[in-house]
Amino acid sequence: MYAEAGWAGFTFDAIAARSGVGKAAIYRRWDSKLGILQAAMRAASVGFVEVPDTGELRSDLVCVARTLVERLDQPVGMAELRLLLDAKLFPEEFADLDHARAASRVKARETVDRAVARGELPAGTRPEFVFDLVRGAVVHNFLMVPTGMADAWRARRAQFTEEIVDAALAGLRAQGTAIATS
Repeated sequence: MYAEAGWAGFTFDAIAARSGVGKAAIYRRWDSKLGILQAAMRAASVGFVEVPDTGELRSDLVCVARTLVERLDQPVGMAELRLLLDAKLFPEEFADLDHARAASRVKARETVDRAVARGELPAGTRPEFVFDLVRGAVVHNFLMVPTGMADAWRARRAQFTEEIVDAALAGLRAQGTAIATS
């Protein structure tokens, strides 16, 4: 329901109507709609896509991109997108999300540090930039695919994720020190 309605439409009335129970039953268990959302997100194992350590940056990024593509194509993925948007619109309600974002940034830093140590990227490469190139392209493409082309998109999503990662890495390598932290 949150994926469909967002924070503004995620109300106790709407939750009660969708679940077929009275509001009193919901209030007995949760005192806020944020509590309900947090419980639902935990139950659905929602969190930022984990970054594996495959021993090669390209493989790490392809895994991230594939996991993200698969997740976006499910209600939980749409809920994650809404969560990120709502965290910008309602920062006071979603302050706890900053911890998850910080943890995601640590994982990105670790991944890029390993890639730099292996000589796959130049020293000083900004981890956020590497992951923004991949995640941003995946999310943008997912959102921009017309509904009538969704099946064709699904059929080539494995190829698409490799193309995105290869393009990002080629750009990063071509830019060399331009991507490094000043």
